Amino acid sequence: MQAEARYSTLLWIILLLGLLLRLAFAAGQPTVETFDRAGGDSGWFLAVGWGFFSGQEHGWIRDIPFTNAVIPTPPVYIIFAGIFQQFLPEHETVVLIRLLQSLASVATAYLVFRIGAVLGGARAGIAGAALTAFHPALIFEPANIASETLYMFFLLCGLWLYVEYFVPGSSRRSVQTLSQRAALALAAIAFGLATLTRAVAVLFPLGLALHMLLLQRHRLLSDCRRHVTLFLIIYLAIVSLWTVYNLALWDRFVFVSDRLLPAVWRGLETDDGSPQQNDALLLAGTEADVPEGCVIDCRYHHPPQLYVERIGQIIEADPAGLLALRAKELAYSLLQPHGTTHLGNVSVREAALDWLGGSRSPSDLSLILRIEGFALKLLTWLFHLSGIGLGLLGMVLLRKRWPLSAPVMGFAIYTVLAHTVVLALPRYLFAIEVIWLIFAGCALVVMLDRWRRADAAATG
Repeated sequence: MQAEARYSTLLWIILLLGLLLRLAFAAGQPTVETFDRAGGDSGWFLAVGWGFFSGQEHGWIRDIPFTNAVIPTPPVYIIFAGIFQQFLPEHETVVLIRLLQSLASVATAYLVFRIGAVLGGARAGIAGAALTAFHPALIFEPANIASETLYMFFLLCGLWLYVEYFVPGSSRRSVQTLSQRAALALAAIAFGLATLTRAVAVLFPLGLALHMLLLQRHRLLSDCRRHVTLFLIIYLAIVSLWTVYNLALWDRFVFVSDRLLPAVWRGLETDDGSPQQNDALLLAGTEADVPEGCVIDCRYHHPPQLYVERIGQIIEADPAGLLALRAKELAYSLLQPHGTTHLGNVSVREAALDWLGGSRSPSDLSLILRIEGFALKLLTWLFHLSGIGLGLLGMVLLRKRWPLSAPVMGFAIYTVLAHTVVLALPRYLFAIEVIWLIFAGCALVVMLDRWRRADAAATG
């Protein structure tokens, strides 16, 4: 009982410090300037979010165009970014979004604790929560007007509900709080919201349905079928809301997002870049499909057939080279930490590689140490790479507890496999950072226990 109270106190201290760090960083970032950064994701989300509630089919806001009839991304973050603009000025809107995202980020650290405690005990949960609370990239991210923070929060909600309340063998299941069916329904809602935040998660619940079948293979078929059916029906009902909305208002069929083919094409195209560059590569003499009645720059909306044609041409030209390209892009996106670019324009990684391949003189090394944001970038790299290493070790150590660990581990595997096909960037793989940290906490506890046993044996 005393141990549980001690862990609880330590956890709340960690979460409070994590929240203060996030708020302190966010307080030092510009607000109104975020609206006017045309071409950046933050300005785009805010503009399209405002446009979503404007009642207009298309238009401009702060020099950024929006087209409600053809919104390319899932809607949750657009709604989140737009709804506060309906009753708050620009500065207060960004402040409130950052505050809510900071709270969601700290809540994610708490969910890391809950999942880690299920997998490896309370100490593993505490270790994972501490790594999450103090990870520099996870401290920086809530200040960005981008979907990653909410995406990770919804995903962790779903994984926690599924692992702690549904999977047999969880030692932390709370008594008389949630039934298995209620937890499964809530998990389906959470995964639905995650998918409507970032479309890449769309097929992951099918993997969880397979996991249910494996867990319940010795039970009555009807019980297993009821659980799988309940989970998938609720999940599909949530993600289909966006489809119904588009059909009803714009007579347009879209399931989650229509950006799959563009993401595949960008993953294969070596010269992709800005929207203008991509348009030039795709069009190549083809007329742009501009929405009817659009009298301003509403951006190009390329038909799926054009993407299929371009993808086929690229694959036919050099299939072996494409495999090497995908492997290189995926490796870079996994190993390069997200969130370091805003710390300074000079890359520490590239400067270090140049130094290793050059004279390796102390004077050149001192120049690297003076790069803008060097300390924070180095700390981010240390958290990122050690998180991956310890996370992989934790996955190996927990392999025999696969009923509990497979869903959490499976999301990391699923995300990596998905980005072998679609465009991979460090930002797009950022969500699995918390998965590494969950297993890293478990690995740290196992290593500490083994070291203590070895030390006791040596002194005894």
